[in-house]
Amino acid sequence: MDFATNIIRPLGATGLNPAIKDLRSLIEGDPELSKLSTEMFMQTRPGAHVISNNFVTFISALNNIIRSAPAFSPAAYKKSYAGCPFTDLLKPYMNTPAGYKLFLHPELNRVFAKLLREWTRFLSSSDSKNVLTNEPYGWFSTEALATMTNFEATYVCDKSLPQWGFTSWDDFFTRKVRDGVRPITEPDNPAIITAACDATTYRVAKDIKEEDTFWIEGRAYSLRDLMNGDPIASKFIGGTIYQGYLEPVHYHRWHAPVAGIIVKILDDPGNFCLVQSDSADSNEMLHSSQGYTAHVVTRTLIFIKNEKLGVVGCLFAGLPKRGSCQATVSVGQTVKKGEEIGMFHYGGNTHCVAFQPGLNIDCVISPRSLVGEPTFSLLC
Repeated sequence: MDFATNIIRPLGATGLNPAIKDLRSLIEGDPELSKLSTEMFMQTRPGAHVISNNFVTFISALNNIIRSAPAFSPAAYKKSYAGCPFTDLLKPYMNTPAGYKLFLHPELNRVFAKLLREWTRFLSSSDSKNVLTNEPYGWFSTEALATMTNFEATYVCDKSLPQWGFTSWDDFFTRKVRDGVRPITEPDNPAIITAACDATTYRVAKDIKEEDTFWIEGRAYSLRDLMNGDPIASKFIGGTIYQGYLEPVHYHRWHAPVAGIIVKILDDPGNFCLVQSDSADSNEMLHSSQGYTAHVVTRTLIFIKNEKLGVVGCLFAGLPKRGSCQATVSVGQTVKKGEEIGMFHYGGNTHCVAFQPGLNIDCVISPRSLVGEPTFSLLC
């Protein structure tokens, strides 16, 4: 059994959420989208874990997901997409030829955004607390806590209270760390740049181009696409990008990698449900699409001007189908290295830190971290 079991249940005549009704009406009323959705189910690859094999059960599954909080799944955690039922449902279809075209459609993206807003409202409500238990598949079960080392000592919580003091699923997901848990290496040394997120390192890339074919095999970075065409992208041509990804069990707040002044914040709604079109249909699909998705999904970019390092760009991207991005700082604000600047909501995500050319960046792993927090040594 895992969290996807029994997500498809019979629906009454009035059982559909309004957002799901809009999605169904859009697809059924548009010949192109209807054709793509039909082909999407037919094109799933052998061995794919398919929950729904037709449009009717697909709609039913979506309808039940947006009224449910993600439970912890030991099996899913081992496959690196822990606790996200949207992933389990949609993953077999996202990189089929038809599914890729379907999820790229602008009108479907608009309706899907409405659907996800419904889910996020539920996850912020007290009704979403039912998975915050020590029962099997609960987030305080023995198996779940084993994936979140020293939870009680690390995070602000109270084990003696119901749901350990968390008021909703999102309150649990965006939990704060206790004072002193996330140490900042040499806070007054500008040659040491701390991690913006506690994440698993995906890649460090050098000599970044202003524009590149990031969607093909090789997965180069394209500054113009990463930064949504903003002129500030030109500052990073020839520079370095670090990228790391987060799982739902990770800590999801953002921190300033350097001290300085916030000079620009960009928000891009992006697209939902996109993975690299040439990625294999396997458990590695989302991992192999990390570079691609950073260019196209919902993201917030925060640029910090440091008097020694120039402008440092921080990109926070909500991975396919997943979280919203919330900046908690504003333009003109001065921040200290390690100070909180925002957070992810509702699922695993990816982030990048971009450096201007002329800085020789060496990524090292700090031994004092929550989940292998990287720091960056400047070897100039």
